[in-house]
Amino acid sequence: MKEFNAKLLLFGEYGLMYGAKALAIPFSRFKGKLVFSENLSDQAIGESRLELERFVSFFEHERLNEQMNFPLNLSQIKKDLAAGLFLKSDIPLQYGVGSSGMLCAAVYHRYSGYQDSLGAQRAKKNLLGILKEDFSVMEAYFHGKSSGFDPLVSLVDRPVLLVGKEIHLPAQPLKTPGFNVFLIDTKIKSSTAPLVRLFMQKMEQADFSTAFKSRFLPANDLAIQAFLAGDKDELFHQVRALSSFQLNYLQEMIPEAFQKVWRDLRDREIIVKLLGSGGGGFLLAFAPEGVQMPSELECIQVF
Repeated sequence: MKEFNAKLLLFGEYGLMYGAKALAIPFSRFKGKLVFSENLSDQAIGESRLELERFVSFFEHERLNEQMNFPLNLSQIKKDLAAGLFLKSDIPLQYGVGSSGMLCAAVYHRYSGYQDSLGAQRAKKNLLGILKEDFSVMEAYFHGKSSGFDPLVSLVDRPVLLVGKEIHLPAQPLKTPGFNVFLIDTKIKSSTAPLVRLFMQKMEQADFSTAFKSRFLPANDLAIQAFLAGDKDELFHQVRALSSFQLNYLQEMIPEAFQKVWRDLRDREIIVKLLGSGGGGFLLAFAPEGVQMPSELECIQVF
């Protein structure tokens, strides 16, 4: 069966809930796919099958197919589960790289039948918007509330730019002239839903809300613009603003042990920001070309 890549949300964390632009890319370092196995006694396979069974049960109980543009064939999923279906994946769980999004993309691709009805649906509304709507319904199982952005990136397997309600697939290859981008492994798992709730509570505070809208959102959008244009100086200026805001206002989303790392790297001109909701998982680091990441940190180069 088809493999689906993980995803990285480069920009847009939290801001996309308030109209900010968002830019995400597929990340082929990690991937997963639906497969069949007769070795149902294997613990990892059993856990994967149980998660899929819970997902199907949730979908049935909440009657979510009624909200889908392309409903899932739940009866076929059940038959396939009985025949040994499970999700084989090396995407780290609760790490901010789209493990749940990949699952949604894989299930949707095989069981929604969307590919058989694309012509008629294209005449009604934007296809990418249709897919994102369905994914927001599906991924609610994992996060309580979802934009549907993560599964869309895994499904189309291309960089995706979200501008308000408009979805774009950048035509030009993404380039990083004069700098590199790394993932820093915090070795800490983190669940998205509690952090989103915490952020929503913060937004009820006038001072935080004002600062977020006047400082974070503009820097986020300008960073995306600079990244797509390959403008290193402007990008680093805006990423510094994002990084400073997160360190000052979103400390709960930054593992305590990495707050010093965050500051120390800034002194070396390496700028760190959250990847997605934060709390653990991977952090994003932007480093000028030729500047080495500290050997004591476990890092993966993205660009």
